[in-house]
Amino acid sequence: MTPTKPYAATDLGIFKFVDGKLMVYLMELTIEAYVGRLALPGTLVLETEDLESAVRRNYREATNRSNAYFEQVYTFSAIERDPSRRAISTAYMAFPDKDETFTPSSKYSSGTWHYVNDAPPLAYDHDQMLKMCTERIAAKLNYTTIALLLLPPAFTLTDLQNVYEQGFGETLDKRNFRKKVLSMDIVEPIGRQRQGEQARPAMLYKAVRREMEMILLF
Repeated sequence: MTPTKPYAATDLGIFKFVDGKLMVYLMELTIEAYVGRLALPGTLVLETEDLESAVRRNYREATNRSNAYFEQVYTFSAIERDPSRRAISTAYMAFPDKDETFTPSSKYSSGTWHYVNDAPPLAYDHDQMLKMCTERIAAKLNYTTIALLLLPPAFTLTDLQNVYEQGFGETLDKRNFRKKVLSMDIVEPIGRQRQGEQARPAMLYKAVRREMEMILLF
């Protein structure tokens, strides 16, 4: 029996944090078997690409943008995960470096943001992928600056605390949280406040370095 070569693929969880909730960017598919269903953006790896090149192309096709932080999560290889072909997919996470509007290519009907906890059932094995990505994010809150990558370039310390509170599932002491964050040289004020809110305007901050770093915040 001649063995068949599986296709290499990559699927991408694109995340951001808005209004105290983790959001994921989902695509409406146009391919048979899953027309109209939502899924993480995905693509086969071309013969001329390495995996990272395919991931970045996948991101461009889904968003019409280029810049983001990418991290490999896990490889999914169930035999029937794709009903149309034997495909082994490596899942990645991406965190956009700007708060920009996304415009997907004609490969998709549309792309929309969804709260992770309210996301509908996804095509393929993407529910498993989404679950693994969100678990990875929650775990890395304990020892990295991943929270800063989930927020837009300008944010308040309350925004940052909300990321940790959702990830940990518990309320943190506001005073102690701010004292610890400001002592670690990971954020700095940008010299203006968030306006248009009923509460007192809050100072805006930015990440000192918009990259993943190891920290011991808690």
